[in-house]
Amino acid sequence: MKEHESWPLLSVSFNEHDTQNDQRNLESKLNFKKIEKIKEQYKQDAENRLPQHFSANKRMKVQALTKEEIESNGLPKEIFWKMVEFNVSARGGLSFERIAAISEHINFLASEYCTYKARIHRDFEGKEKEQQLKKLNDILGRGFERLLNAYVETVGTFFERNEINDEKELMRKSITALYERKIQQYEQFIGIYPDYAYIKGTKDEWLERDSYFMGDILRLVVSKVYSQCILLPEDLYTPNDLAAAGAFYHSAHKWLINQKSTAVSEEQLGVELGYLGMKLEVLSRKEDLSLRLKEKLSKVYQSFTLYKIEDINKRQEESKHYPYTRQNNKYAKLDERVILHWATIMRSHIQEENIKSVFLEVLPAAFAEFQKKVEAGSLLERYQEQNDWDEFYADAEFISYPAGKPDAFHFNTMIEDWNRFVEKMAVHPSMIFTTGKIFD
Repeated sequence: MKEHESWPLLSVSFNEHDTQNDQRNLESKLNFKKIEKIKEQYKQDAENRLPQHFSANKRMKVQALTKEEIESNGLPKEIFWKMVEFNVSARGGLSFERIAAISEHINFLASEYCTYKARIHRDFEGKEKEQQLKKLNDILGRGFERLLNAYVETVGTFFERNEINDEKELMRKSITALYERKIQQYEQFIGIYPDYAYIKGTKDEWLERDSYFMGDILRLVVSKVYSQCILLPEDLYTPNDLAAAGAFYHSAHKWLINQKSTAVSEEQLGVELGYLGMKLEVLSRKEDLSLRLKEKLSKVYQSFTLYKIEDINKRQEESKHYPYTRQNNKYAKLDERVILHWATIMRSHIQEENIKSVFLEVLPAAFAEFQKKVEAGSLLERYQEQNDWDEFYADAEFISYPAGKPDAFHFNTMIEDWNRFVEKMAVHPSMIFTTGKIFD
């Protein structure tokens, strides 16, 4: 983790005058009440478990200690590495649902690395210190590789399959660089403010060996004081770029990537592609995303749209000509014009920032067109009453998340997902759809 040590960190200074300025900056921006609240929470968790003290996150007994012994002698210096690895995997791991939150996971891993490194340098010497540092590098290294691969092999693969070459390598370099720079940032900050938790010389000094507490405070303090201090080369993705790419992939995967059914109607596919296009429109307007990523997202969307139509058409043809198919007239290629019509009109409403019309006008119109074909007695499998549209408005009188249908083609699910996307991407609140009761 040495390649990027020469890159500048804004606001981090080392001469005496600037360090004093930074100290004043820290004190003016920092929410001490929040630090005290976190501190009290950890202390209460410890007290509730006396005499067998163990950290709320370690889930492991240390030894029988009284409150007075803890405050007087501190926690044992032993580091339970198995539990460290468990927490790195659990809290630092990247699940599909949190793929867009990659920066948060990078921050967690980097701060934990620096917290344990500082602890090892305080508590160990000689060969023992070398052994502890090796364990730290091994465990956090494995945790970072899992995080890196989880993102690259999903988001990066999605981009490359949709005409963006060498994307996995670019994402890998960007994530690695960001992780290295976060470590450098945290290490430099600890060097300037070793007592950033404000516990030295107090009865709470025993918390210095509670690495989860120290890590929480470190992330809080640095985020408040140096919110814009990571500079990466222009040829790499920014943290906001990585979050946006992850969010776009997540949405494509949720409804479209694994969708293979021949019962998908033109109206449904058009709405689903249009919904993904709505998110593309939002991302394309975000000022904190690079122009390069925006252009790539647009190219990915165009490629993926054509792929989805071709893929389902291929399955229609396979079903139609399957030797044991009795009703060949149930299958036919999709009408691309209908699909693109609904996809385009949904995007155009977002361009006009008319989010209500999407949910209250466009979706009902698409459903009505589907119903007309059903009522006309279409023989096609995709225009039978037993279809995904059949339950699209079920229980939709109020906007509420339909239990058991997190990925279903459903009106409420789409609204909930949209609002979460707007919030996570820090989009203007006017883009949130909130009407309360929909049907009178």
